[in-house]
Amino acid sequence: MSDNSPLLSRRSVLAGGSALALGAPIAAGFGSAPSLAQGAPHKLKLGWSGTGICLISVPAAAEKGFFTKHGLDVEIVKFGSNFDGSLEAVASGKIDATVNFILRFLKPLEQGINIRFTGALHGGCIRVISAVGSQEVDYKSLKGKSIGVVDMASAGKNFLAVQLFKAGINPANEVDWRVYPVDLLGEAIKKGEIQAAVDADPGIFLVLKNNEGKLHEIGGLLTTEPYKDLSCCGIAVRKDFAENNKPASAALTRALLDAADWVKNNPDEAAQIFTAYSPIAKPILGEIIRSHTHEHHFGSGKRLRDEVALYADDLRSVGVIRPRTDPKALAERITVDVLG
Repeated sequence: MSDNSPLLSRRSVLAGGSALALGAPIAAGFGSAPSLAQGAPHKLKLGWSGTGICLISVPAAAEKGFFTKHGLDVEIVKFGSNFDGSLEAVASGKIDATVNFILRFLKPLEQGINIRFTGALHGGCIRVISAVGSQEVDYKSLKGKSIGVVDMASAGKNFLAVQLFKAGINPANEVDWRVYPVDLLGEAIKKGEIQAAVDADPGIFLVLKNNEGKLHEIGGLLTTEPYKDLSCCGIAVRKDFAENNKPASAALTRALLDAADWVKNNPDEAAQIFTAYSPIAKPILGEIIRSHTHEHHFGSGKRLRDEVALYADDLRSVGVIRPRTDPKALAERITVDVLG
């Protein structure tokens, strides 16, 4: 495929996962994946934010015994919002794997960092908001406006830049990106400092919740085709670990996918687990979890490669990924099917 050829139909990306989406047993997708030998659990270190409720699969896997079920002894290492720190920790061997936004991983992966995707956990946690009654009602209406983000390299900013481009807006010079702490985004909109904002849950959900009636959601992963049916956060394993410890990599991926399905089916119990990591009230945590997509159709293998290629193609269109990068070839290089 040449750099300038159409990548693939957005709908065709979703076709391969339809059987799993309809509830096929998880084990059916694992094929001949190697299993860990009987004996002492395999020790590994897994990084996560410690605050990201969209990644509830991590504490759920620990609390509900999915790591143990798959022969693992997992030490969970919290990195907060320090994405670069977690990336460096995996690449340097301080930890073995981490979980975070595919949209955030892709640029360092393009640049050659020795990390690979083995699976994806969920979708739906990025939201775009504006003031009720304002002119900002969709992506196209944001031309010439100021937009709040928490980080100029955030997954939310990357997502919205792509949507602006698709709406005919140059995200580099036809909007004004402004950085705010997430809990100030709502106030900045109400003061007129910005006209819209984008970020991920739980922060952006709470901004909406705490300004009920004054702010509303005008876009995001849950409401935009084809992203509402895509995963947004991936399982990222150090390249040499995936190659030299395939049974452990497969066990970690299985455990997290099992946990994701469990979260989908037990949102209230999952919310209770997360109260140990968050001051947010359990009913609100449950509401956030229900709004996401945790079912197992995100999985791994070809489906994951196709989704990564789609995201890479989108990021190439807005200059995050280099014009000469082939999205399909990049996806082939940075994903590993440990379950096949």
